Amino acid sequence: MNSSSTLLLTQADLQRCGASDIDIVGKALESCFVAHHAGDFTAPPSNFLKRPECPHVADRIIGLAGHLGGQFDIEGLKWVASAHQNPERGLPRANAVIVLNDSDTRLPLAIMEGGLISAMRTAVVQALAARYLARPDARVLGLVGAGRIGALSVWAIAQWFPDIAEIRLFDLSEDRANACCRHLEGLGLPATAVGDFRDALSDADIAVTATTTYDPWATPDCFKPGSLFLNVSLMDPQFETVALADKIVVDDWEQCVHSDRVLARMHREGLVDRQSIHAEFGEIVTGKKPGREFPEERIFFNPFGLAIEDLAVAKVVYDRAVELGLGQPINLVDEEWDVLF
Repeated sequence: MNSSSTLLLTQADLQRCGASDIDIVGKALESCFVAHHAGDFTAPPSNFLKRPECPHVADRIIGLAGHLGGQFDIEGLKWVASAHQNPERGLPRANAVIVLNDSDTRLPLAIMEGGLISAMRTAVVQALAARYLARPDARVLGLVGAGRIGALSVWAIAQWFPDIAEIRLFDLSEDRANACCRHLEGLGLPATAVGDFRDALSDADIAVTATTTYDPWATPDCFKPGSLFLNVSLMDPQFETVALADKIVVDDWEQCVHSDRVLARMHREGLVDRQSIHAEFGEIVTGKKPGREFPEERIFFNPFGLAIEDLAVAKVVYDRAVELGLGQPINLVDEEWDVLF
């Protein structure tokens, strides 16, 4: 592949390059959080495309750009789109494209399907958080939201917590909950659908919420002593639920408060500030701050989801694709004068 060509990578290519391997993705993300803690990154605010005639929280397109230094030294963009009615049409709710650019020439190195990387990154960040913040003897995992991200997060956590003996799952759609349980059971995971969100979360050692609701619903009894609450989605826990936490951990404080997630709303009402936050996750990965210190601690993890996390995984997968000779080289950039006249 010459210096001006771009590698086109399909989802099948990405799978062959390890994009669905939890250990490959996990290692890339740990290195990403190390670079984040060192300040070796640039992450401008996300761009949201929302139309007033499409008010649902999941109906939007988001552009997330960034530069990640360290071992990666890559720039790029994730363009992720979502339509809440897509599952009823037999289509995925979310889809994405990732573009990687050389950090020196700024030429496009790769254009790749981004849905797999985005979903894996989201799920494996939860599993990494559980590694550092959950009780190592966790046995009950609760999930509310039986979509792709919720199921994938449960699967990822279970890979690193082999003592998980019970997975309790709730979704507003009983059919979706049962389908998710069947899928997880097919992977050898002990999943059971329950009739109420409290049944899923109140006894969970690790609680995962992955919904598309805009209004808070997770009550304080969903956050038991000694548990880790992984808030994957926008606005699931009530303010009183978050306030129970002995430690609040985020991936990036500034990004979190410039969003519409639960901590941003609490910040606007003067209920949390930077001093209220125990750590950014990179501080825990690097050992600057402790993760779980006591069995009975309640820990609340609320990641924003940074573009540099997607870029870290995408760069590792791209390097493996080049090494394996996968993907289709295409020429997007022509000689400048030949294009003009």
